[in-house]
Amino acid sequence: MSTSRNPMAPASGVSRRALLQGMAAFGAAAGLGPMRAFAQDVTTIKWWDIFQPLIPLHQKIWDEFAASHPAKVEYTPGNPSDMMQSLQLAFRSNQLPDVFNVPNGNVATVNSLQAAGWFQPLADSFIFDKPFQKEALAEGFTSFGGKPYTFPIFAIRQNSTSLWFFKAGLEAAGMDPEVGPATWDDARKAALAGTKDGKYGLILPLQFGDRMKAHFTDLAQIAGAAGEIDWKTGNYAHASQPFLDALEFLMSFQKDGSLHPGSSSVDARQGRARWVAGESLMFFDGPWNSGVLNGSFKDQIDLIGVTAQVPYPGDKSTAFTYRPPNGGTFYISSQSQHPDVATQILQMLTTDDYYVGLAERMDQPPLDPGAVERANVHPAYKKVVTGYQDYVRIAPDPLARNAAVSAVYSEMRDVTPGLGEIIQGAFSGAFSDPKPILQQYADQMSKERDRAIEVAKSKGAEVSLDNWVFDAWKPGEDFTADKY
Repeated sequence: MSTSRNPMAPASGVSRRALLQGMAAFGAAAGLGPMRAFAQDVTTIKWWDIFQPLIPLHQKIWDEFAASHPAKVEYTPGNPSDMMQSLQLAFRSNQLPDVFNVPNGNVATVNSLQAAGWFQPLADSFIFDKPFQKEALAEGFTSFGGKPYTFPIFAIRQNSTSLWFFKAGLEAAGMDPEVGPATWDDARKAALAGTKDGKYGLILPLQFGDRMKAHFTDLAQIAGAAGEIDWKTGNYAHASQPFLDALEFLMSFQKDGSLHPGSSSVDARQGRARWVAGESLMFFDGPWNSGVLNGSFKDQIDLIGVTAQVPYPGDKSTAFTYRPPNGGTFYISSQSQHPDVATQILQMLTTDDYYVGLAERMDQPPLDPGAVERANVHPAYKKVVTGYQDYVRIAPDPLARNAAVSAVYSEMRDVTPGLGEIIQGAFSGAFSDPKPILQQYADQMSKERDRAIEVAKSKGAEVSLDNWVFDAWKPGEDFTADKY
């Protein structure tokens, strides 16, 4: 015969002190919630990122974790335009947050930071084994030395340069607000028509060099460039005709008098705020614009339309943009004392429910693109994300061919002035002919890459310029794994 009793009640002959010690030990071993009330120490995970629309989704996850673990997340939002500077200062003073994202973290930057000792691997408990997840892991992108350090939460197919507009203003300009300005000529005409009564056709975030570089590259690709590198030759292509055409298109708004004069002093967030306030008709932005509008400008979101594609200069059938395989989204700092706890929280960003929740935040599209169909999202977001499937293609990446390329990326130093600064110079009138300036930049990039290759080879890396040449690349096609 047995009797039921409260399992938390002190047993006969056991002191209260001993019981509490035992419960604390059990709680630490099991990591379960009911024990949290007795834990003396709560681990604080400091987390920095730039994903403003994701804050409610992540806060819900962090709250759920805190409810069942002796840990909490202390979150600091960052501005994309100065987040990297903040991280650099934090690294130098040994104050990096436990978890952070690298804004505009291209593979070269990430490899350079990895070589400088910024990251540490995810704990062994991390699982990422769905087919589309396993395909997203690659050495030099998410893994280093065979160990996973990070993972993507976003899809490959996306870009930063859809054209967002006020539907009423576009209709007044004689265009279909359900379609938007499809071509470069359409965009110029719409901007001119919208420039009146103290308002302008377009505002650009010229103060944000990285965002302007993204717009510039997207527009050059839609005009026919493979990207910053011509994959047929391996040469930097910044002075090629598509890049020159893209810069001429951007500057045409200034020439026409339809560019908001405040463009020279705003970053992306400031530019978006002035656009939403009605100071300009149009604004280039990525899919996350839906999430920002829904979160901060909810009264305006239904007044806004968007193009299904980056505006193109001529034939739509040849208009594509390209993205390399994904890197990761969040990294655990090498200065973190809590990698196991950080990994447990990051693991919560890999579930089906998270992907649907991510789609519903309307930031970058989720790694599982099917989640968008299952999610409750604004039609503008679905239009942009669905459109990517038609014209965004997977680009080759030297690192995917040869992991030793990471040694080159880690040696490469910034070339200044960079593309963002060159664009700013063009708008300020610092030069009238951009071709020699862009050619000089391309030559400097080539020289720096050559130097980095030699340094990497001197340290044992088996790498050459041939790793940047992809004869099998064809415009408008995915560069799939079988083409390497």
